[in-house]
Amino acid sequence: MNEIRKLSELDENQVNQSIDVFIEGFYNVFSSISKEKKKLHRLFKNSFDYDISYAYLQDGEAVGFLGIADYQKRPLKLNREIFIETIGGIGGEISYKMMSAVMEKPHAVGPAEIYIDYLATSPEHRSKGIGKQLIEFVRDTLGYKQILLEVFTKNTRAIAFYERFGFKQIKIQSNIITMLQGFGKPITMRMDSDYFI
Repeated sequence: MNEIRKLSELDENQVNQSIDVFIEGFYNVFSSISKEKKKLHRLFKNSFDYDISYAYLQDGEAVGFLGIADYQKRPLKLNREIFIETIGGIGGEISYKMMSAVMEKPHAVGPAEIYIDYLATSPEHRSKGIGKQLIEFVRDTLGYKQILLEVFTKNTRAIAFYERFGFKQIKIQSNIITMLQGFGKPITMRMDSDYFI
């Protein structure tokens, strides 16, 4: 049985699986903080708002992850102390400041818009329609007029995926940090919720 549920409705094992899916999906970004996935798991597990973060469950196992944001809040609120304990002193402080500046700043969306902050599937479950079902869940269940997300120019596969489902590129930003990291420029994409997938 397949279902999408809030992290707040999951058991401990499913929450851990969900965080692992998130880390795996964004490992290329987070590996600059630590290459150890256990450390990354510790950094993020207690940082999520479990009421706006979701897991795609397949036979009870979390194989997809979705974090959404609105004009008031985002799904992550990082913990400075955990960063310092896990990464260590100055490195932890710097990592915390860099990540919180990017991951906690509210998105510039209006009250009728929802922002897909994080969408990931486990590697063995990619290209099996889970991403599509997560997008349909946001479109059909949450009741917003427009859905926005951000993807990097170098991630051409993701751009093509989102465009297939009706997302249109509305803004390309210059960001020296993401360009130096090899991700390219951030592209904001938008889909009207009445678009038929």
